Amino acid sequence: MIKTYIRVQISSEGESPKQIIERMRKIGAVPIVGDYDFELKLEDDKRLFDKLEEIHHSLRGANVRYTLTTRTDIDVDTLAKNRHEVTHYVDQKPIELKKALYKAKLDRWKEMGLDVSELEPLLETDLDHFKTASKEFLRTHLDQMSVVKDRRPESEVDGQVLALIDEVGKSLTELASATGFTEDQVTLSVGRLISSGSARRVQKGPEELFCLVPPPAPIVRKALELAPAGSDEEAQKRLLDSIRPEGISTKDLIRAAKLPREQFAKAIGQLKEKGSIRVVIKAKKEFYFKV
Repeated sequence: MIKTYIRVQISSEGESPKQIIERMRKIGAVPIVGDYDFELKLEDDKRLFDKLEEIHHSLRGANVRYTLTTRTDIDVDTLAKNRHEVTHYVDQKPIELKKALYKAKLDRWKEMGLDVSELEPLLETDLDHFKTASKEFLRTHLDQMSVVKDRRPESEVDGQVLALIDEVGKSLTELASATGFTEDQVTLSVGRLISSGSARRVQKGPEELFCLVPPPAPIVRKALELAPAGSDEEAQKRLLDSIRPEGISTKDLIRAAKLPREQFAKAIGQLKEKGSIRVVIKAKKEFYFKV
């Protein structure tokens, strides 16, 4: 089955939301909550073009703008897996709709590794308190969040939040104000950043701040100190003394003998000519052995 999703932009100069819903119901469109405002199923014996025309004619004269997208059953399943679900309004009362949206939020937190059992009873007993309690709960459990792979564009939120966090620290209010995201979005983003090791939470007096965790400094290798040999014989002797019974690679031999490249290459050639050493190739690397 094919489904068309419609997003309507209502104008204060046009018809009311209730009137728009009545228009859409007449053509079989169902009000939903989510990324779109209406869902319209296309029966197997209907042409998509005719249905799109029907949408257009239904909204003509209402003084609204609309956009739409059409998806197959497979597309809709993929959309749901990506967590862009839609909630069917049908004739739910506002309190029932709130419960559905809050329950979806708790389900999301469960996926992130949080135990929300203390919040679930509030869905039935005190919805007003649930909003405040859930925000405080999320703040106090950020460190327990596990990283969740998500196909939603949350990486965009994380990228902007991470760009603002420094080693001094920023509060949730500062981050929300600077990014334009809601405090809930910023809170979830900070939780993901803490889980990935990119940020940490610190308490400075009464204020709770989130600081950047700088990446580890790169390992700086100490430069090899070379000691040129005074003669060809000395260079050859240092090489022979550095070759272990089980053999030694070119890299380790250079570090052990501490000869400049030119002297190393010359002494190796001379030892080969004398038959004092032999070379064995292992895993495309040269290893030297005494003869």
